[in-house]
Amino acid sequence: MNKIKNPFIDDSIVEGDDYCPRKNLEERVLNKLESGHNLTLIGDRRIGKTSTAHYVIDNMKGFSKVDIDLYHIMETSDIAESIMDACKKVLDKVWDSKKVFDFAGRLSPKLDVTDAGVSFGLDSSKKEYKKTLNVAFEFLNEVVKRTHGKVIVLFDEFQVVKDVKNGDAILKYMREKIQKMTRVSFLYVGSIRHDMDHIFRDQSSPFFKQAEIVYFEHIGADIFFEFVDKRFQKKKITIKREVYDYLYRICYGVTGDMQTFCRVAFESLPEKSNLDFEELFYVLEIIYKNEQKYFKGILDGKELTRIQKNLLIQLAQNMEQVDVKYFGKYFQQIIGVKSPGAITNALIALEKKQFIYKSDERYCYSNPFFKEWVLDYRLVI
Repeated sequence: MNKIKNPFIDDSIVEGDDYCPRKNLEERVLNKLESGHNLTLIGDRRIGKTSTAHYVIDNMKGFSKVDIDLYHIMETSDIAESIMDACKKVLDKVWDSKKVFDFAGRLSPKLDVTDAGVSFGLDSSKKEYKKTLNVAFEFLNEVVKRTHGKVIVLFDEFQVVKDVKNGDAILKYMREKIQKMTRVSFLYVGSIRHDMDHIFRDQSSPFFKQAEIVYFEHIGADIFFEFVDKRFQKKKITIKREVYDYLYRICYGVTGDMQTFCRVAFESLPEKSNLDFEELFYVLEIIYKNEQKYFKGILDGKELTRIQKNLLIQLAQNMEQVDVKYFGKYFQQIIGVKSPGAITNALIALEKKQFIYKSDERYCYSNPFFKEWVLDYRLVI
């Protein structure tokens, strides 16, 4: 008997039938890009920004896409290498591979070009950001030269550039290069709102007004319920609407996290199941079991201070309250600090370590299942 393919994808860009449409937003992005405008998409983590960006671009005729993922960059050379890797993928499709190698060989600093990508040679200086970025933009200009029609450059997680050493100078240099390019539209995607707002809204930023900002909202609960329900039917599983609403709430409406739950449910439940609350908590227990070692390590380990651990626990307990006074006397007392500044420092540290993020003036767990585990199994610290 053939195993039914799991229709829920939570660890990569979704496309085709796996993509949940957002027609109004797609039309807005499409019209702007087709008109040659630059756009910035800003929204919370894992709510479909990147998948939507790819879906729109991939359905545009006569456009070439340069897909640059900046999520893991640590230094300027990483930015340059990400740009060059993305450009090489396009050039490999439209140009003889030998010509790509010959082109790269003429550039300085020296490059190592393999089928896996492009990187700077061991004898190259990676510290001179203008030289490394200049080479990257030479690649980008070559893409424009070698392709027909317009080019769309997609920068994913663009806000990380700001935190790289010499970040402001790098942004200024990139802006100087970008504004000289023709036949190119830029789409900047980012999940840290205050960083993206600083880059594109602050008058002191080199990218001030460089792109029109679109705030990417969470998909409507009704629309995503239809999407989820239809996919569960492939195994004849029926999800109760009240169960879905509960899941939507504990996941803050983040579709990526809801897909994680649905993936585990689809794998774990037998055909023709009714996904009621009993089954929901059964699936949550499976997720807890898979992640428990990691969860316990956070609260037992040394990565977080006592204050940061206490704050995590209290955030989980108070997350449903819309009027939480994070810096009030009561909150300071239960966290074990004597000043609002200590709360601020702990929140900043937890954000940097990506345990929490801020959305609409409230703090949310980056992993909602960790939050639920804390509520069910929290330790006395």
